[in-house]
Amino acid sequence: MKREELSDTLPRADRAGVFSLPADDIAVIAEVAATLDFAVFRADLTGCAEPAELFVRLQEQLKLPAWFGQNWDALADCLTDLSWREAPGYLLVLENMADFRSRGDDDFDTLIQTLSDASANWSGLGTPFWAFLVLEQ
Repeated sequence: MKREELSDTLPRADRAGVFSLPADDIAVIAEVAATLDFAVFRADLTGCAEPAELFVRLQEQLKLPAWFGQNWDALADCLTDLSWREAPGYLLVLENMADFRSRGDDDFDTLIQTLSDASANWSGLGTPFWAFLVLEQ
């Protein structure tokens, strides 16, 4: 996607959601989001296979608030109450997700659902929340 197209699309809350993204596209999307004054969050999940490790990495790399309880409900709470990082829009990039996805259990689906619910919540408020997952290593 070209920068101009991204500049027109990213502010649209009705288009936001959870998408897979090739690693080559991360820099451009993050740059355009930053020019729109979006809060841009990135987390590298290389070697992360367990939910407990996912929560630790997200807390550290996204600088989640101290009240984050390192479980799915707490992650949902943090992503739907971003008063700790107010912005006109949000971009979350989770990189190197192959290990987490390859576990073959419900945790990957739970993550997708949590991100989708957060995006839908923000869309209802007219604020874009985009989540991009980089699945290949």
